[in-house]
Amino acid sequence: MRALQSRFDWYEATVDNDTDSRTAPSLALVLGAHLVRGKGRNGYAECWQLVRDDIQLCEVYGRSARLGEVHITVTSESCDEVVPVLRRMYPEHRVSRADAAVDVHADFETLDLQVLAFAVERGLSYAMMTGSDGGATRRIGSPRSETMLRVYKKTEQLRALHPEIADTIPDGVVRFELVARPGKRAVKESLSTMSADDVWGLSQWSTEFASFVVGFEAERTATHFRRPSNYRRALHFVGIQYGPLMRDRAAEIGREATLLELAGALGL
Repeated sequence: MRALQSRFDWYEATVDNDTDSRTAPSLALVLGAHLVRGKGRNGYAECWQLVRDDIQLCEVYGRSARLGEVHITVTSESCDEVVPVLRRMYPEHRVSRADAAVDVHADFETLDLQVLAFAVERGLSYAMMTGSDGGATRRIGSPRSETMLRVYKKTEQLRALHPEIADTIPDGVVRFELVARPGKRAVKESLSTMSADDVWGLSQWSTEFASFVVGFEAERTATHFRRPSNYRRALHFVGIQYGPLMRDRAAEIGREATLLELAGALGL
């Protein structure tokens, strides 16, 4: 059977024995990132965001009641770079959540009928969520279970999240995404060496669904959508809010004079 060709899109790991709080700066050094203080959560009093080129690569949480325990969260396309580094530097970590994703070009409504039939045949719970922006997500399995599947319109999700690059996102991308949240420590430790394709084998029904994905006749598409920087996002929304006013001003006094006024107002 050929490979699923999936990738990690979410990876949460716990590292022990960090008594000297070196995990965040060590990761930052290897990744060429700098540290930005964030907000602690879930019993961790400290958070460091690792940022490079205005893009957040991961978050490192520390100072919990469990001495030396550090929690690392990596999401989206940052997983492609950060997960291999994390595994190399801290091979004995355990994984509390891992999402394995496969993107295809497909008609969502046609695909959804097949996914729904799969769930009904196996007595799995299911739900459909839709959004005003045209987005839609089919969930298979309980959110409280160790494995849950989402099938959703990736194009619509990305365009809603990043309107500033909407014209660069291809039409008709659908994502299969298996969310694994193992409860047993032994499984969490095993996940630290599994590939994204291996994650689909954590339950019987997800293994069967993996065969469905492999046999599904649809073109695989690139799964790496680079998030725009915070600066580019800010510039986009500044343009939306003030663009019409600046164009009117440029028509009145000229482009160069308007740019000088704008630079002066920004203290530049």
